[in-house]
Amino acid sequence: MARANEANGDADGAHDTHAALEDALTDLENASVTPSKQRKTKVAGPVAIICQIAFDHGLSGHFLDTVIDIITQSSELDQTTVASIIKDLYPSTKVPEDIVLKVVGCLGQGQSKPPPATQAGLLKWLIMVHDVLESQHTLPNLYGVLFNMLDMISLRPSLCHLLSLITRRKHVRPFRIQMLLELARNVGNEPALIGLIRVYKDYYPDVIVGAAASGRASFFSHPNPEWGARLLVIQEQGAQTRSETQQQQSAFKVIRNGAKRSKISTVPEVHTSRANESSVTLEEVENVNDFVEKLDRLELPNQLISALGDPLLQKLLVLRSWDTRRIESWLSAFLNDELQLAEYGQPPSSRLSSMLKSVLNYTQYTKNLLPCCSAFLRAFLASWDGVWNREVILELAAHLPIRPWDEHYDAIFRLIEEAILDNSAASRIALLGFYTSLFRHWTVQLLADGTQEAPEPAPVTIQRLAAHADLLSLTALVASSSSVQSISAVLSFYECVTDAITHISNPRLLRICVPADAIVYLLAFNGDAMSLSRLCATLAKYKRAFEASMATAGPGEGYPRDYVNHFNGFLMDICNCLWRNRAFNKQDINALGCLLPDSVLPALREAAVARGYILPTLFSLSHSEALCALSIGCFRELEDQAAEANMAIRVRHAGPVTQQSLALLGNDGGLRVSWGDYRLEVLKWLEEKGLAGIGELMYNTLRQLMLAKGSGTGAVVATA
Repeated sequence: MARANEANGDADGAHDTHAALEDALTDLENASVTPSKQRKTKVAGPVAIICQIAFDHGLSGHFLDTVIDIITQSSELDQTTVASIIKDLYPSTKVPEDIVLKVVGCLGQGQSKPPPATQAGLLKWLIMVHDVLESQHTLPNLYGVLFNMLDMISLRPSLCHLLSLITRRKHVRPFRIQMLLELARNVGNEPALIGLIRVYKDYYPDVIVGAAASGRASFFSHPNPEWGARLLVIQEQGAQTRSETQQQQSAFKVIRNGAKRSKISTVPEVHTSRANESSVTLEEVENVNDFVEKLDRLELPNQLISALGDPLLQKLLVLRSWDTRRIESWLSAFLNDELQLAEYGQPPSSRLSSMLKSVLNYTQYTKNLLPCCSAFLRAFLASWDGVWNREVILELAAHLPIRPWDEHYDAIFRLIEEAILDNSAASRIALLGFYTSLFRHWTVQLLADGTQEAPEPAPVTIQRLAAHADLLSLTALVASSSSVQSISAVLSFYECVTDAITHISNPRLLRICVPADAIVYLLAFNGDAMSLSRLCATLAKYKRAFEASMATAGPGEGYPRDYVNHFNGFLMDICNCLWRNRAFNKQDINALGCLLPDSVLPALREAAVARGYILPTLFSLSHSEALCALSIGCFRELEDQAAEANMAIRVRHAGPVTQQSLALLGNDGGLRVSWGDYRLEVLKWLEEKGLAGIGELMYNTLRQLMLAKGSGTGAVVATA
């Protein structure tokens, strides 16, 4: 109720603000056409309301358009009033194209134009909202209009700044260069004009030389950083989705971080100085169409190391298959300098942290770790504390190429384990996450190669990795008392394994490594429904992978019968517990009885009987600790549906549901449903609740359910 009242209060407040702004804009519009001496009310009141609301919440498209219509025309408003409005003209959304056109259209000389001071203020406003324009093509399309106004003294500084933001190679033409040089000679070395000339020189350094670009140039910085910060806050508040709040640059456009960030950045930005009339540089690419059309003519920038931080250059290097030895040479020198500092006992610098993040960005795109980075990891990990930039270090190490397991383990993996492991659950989870990422990367490499024969160390190395992670998983489950985080990390690893063996059925490339017995049963009996569902889904994928592999395996490439039968034992045990009410039974084919010793079973039976239960049914859909509440919830929903359908339900089931209780319930006037239909409804209900793994395993393992679902027979792995 409190939340509802709060929501209603917010809605009422927004409605009041909207109404107040409407009234204030109406008053302002009337004042703009009425001489000051004839006004009945002062204009200061409406202006204060507009400015306050604009500062607090920003102006949406409709209100912003109304304000622009008022101040872009010659009016009766004094300059102080107009300046106050422009100062607080914060848009709450992207600035539409028609508003930009109205602002540019009001520039210049003419009787209907606003005063020069207003025009200068609106130009500065365009500069400040440049990053939040709805279309970045509007101003470049008006380049000629803006350029031809450079002879206006009052607008020239702001015009030069705005032109520097939108200038691209296509705009730099000989006649414009000539006009700029002539204007510079006539008016002197104005800093803003020299700054624009230097922008032109970046595109044609051989054309503009000598004293033309000399002199004190204007450094085009943001006109009002505080205003820009407030605009960012308002834009974030007004955005409806997170994607609208993120000021992400196009993936097909060179990244520009701004002057201050560029100075402190370790990786240089993309710049191409060797340009001529026929050349095409990355800086000229505006979108994906530009990139595709100019791909074969694009020139490399001055420093290839810029690829570490620029997605567009990364794409170019990959698509053109250019040699990356220049990147390796630069990066190797940098990393060696950092290693030398470490030898003198100095801690890792912030420059190294920034560089490794850039290297990771590049590595995640190319999917290959540069050799110099592998060498750096071998040297750096010897003194690593396991905490500094842990996520970055582990992600980089997860992209190591496939090498013999012992070589990698002795040089890198052992050092990582020694640095990270501290007998805490968090350290084991972090390490298991690293091995999961490594397994995924290596198996993806096998898929990407597309060969039927893997490189010599690959199958054995991946198998050794799976066995090592299996031991770590067991340790995590036992040492952490089966915490939710540890269970999730273990399941994530085996889900990664099953994803790989599902796509790689060739045993010559990847052998199927099943989890240790203890891992399967610890996960099956931990009492959490989601973990049980994920385990069942994983085992179902293992079963399908065995079937696919054994169906295509050549002579001597299959799996030992005992190995497959032991896995079948996992399936039989879980089906016996959940579906067949025969928990811990060892008489069925391949059943392992959950590996419980025979000496333990009598004590468990006595404990169950003492509580009024029968041991074989205690882990069924109706009685299982993980599923009992869900199962009875499903049955009660069935009863509710029957009642809504006007069926006579005189008695409701108290739970738990059994085959006998269902028969009694129907005779007593309750819901009539068969035992088989009830269990099928539970599987369906669990799937709707996001626990589809249990049903997936049942339908893929139990023969009668296979037939019911039309899956057919002929499975290679034994079914219950």
